[in-house]
Amino acid sequence: MPPGRRKWFVVRIRMKSMGRRHRPFFRICAMDSRTPRDGRTIEELGWYDPMVRNEAAREFLEANRIRYWLSVGAQPSDKVAAMLKRHGILKPGPGEPWELPTPPAAAAAPTTPEA
Repeated sequence: MPPGRRKWFVVRIRMKSMGRRHRPFFRICAMDSRTPRDGRTIEELGWYDPMVRNEAAREFLEANRIRYWLSVGAQPSDKVAAMLKRHGILKPGPGEPWELPTPPAAAAAPTTPEA
């Protein structure tokens, strides 16, 4: 390859298997598309535990970081895309910030007087 030319790669948001036999557990990661399934990650973005009975506690996703990776061109796998759709996490539009607004919870919390 001549100097000055770069090899481009695609960043995929996909699941990395971390569990043991009969006890699956997955981490949702941003990875180079050429790495193996359980290979080196760029960043970990959440987890998925299919064995948890409570469906609300089965998945954890860092929405801001996922929106960042989607905004710079990362492609989610089919399973992760379905998970993002279920949680309502969309790719930000052009000119839209990737950070979600945080509610001012600290300002709204009432303070108790000291006795």
